[in-house]
Amino acid sequence: MIGAFQAEEPSVGIFWLVGNGPAGARLLAEGCSVKAAEPYGDCLTFADGHYDVWARWRKARGDDRALQGLVRSWEYEDWPRGRIVFDRAKGRFILYADRKLLLPETLDLIRKRFSIASENSIVETDQHYQSRETPGALA
Repeated sequence: MIGAFQAEEPSVGIFWLVGNGPAGARLLAEGCSVKAAEPYGDCLTFADGHYDVWARWRKARGDDRALQGLVRSWEYEDWPRGRIVFDRAKGRFILYADRKLLLPETLDLIRKRFSIASENSIVETDQHYQSRETPGALA
């Protein structure tokens, strides 16, 4: 199912906040547990990138036609996005995100989706995560 990743244990991965219509914005995510993550320098990360996941979702079939239409109609970099990694040296998660996502309720939703605590994570912006679209209020 498109973007339905919901962690049951602390996880790393990628995410987007999409949609600005009457249905509101939705958090889409893909990831894996820290135990299944891949090393990347001092960090553990989800192996797949935003482009690859979005391309895979474009081919997916499911019941949510509105979401399928959105993914097929927009490019992966159009909507605000980000990535969560685990810094092994510091023993905490780093949430890299588009500035448009730096609202307390949005950050709380992202942390909840990846099962990470706010006290065990920091938030950073990254020049790679700059979008053209601004999502509406959370659904």
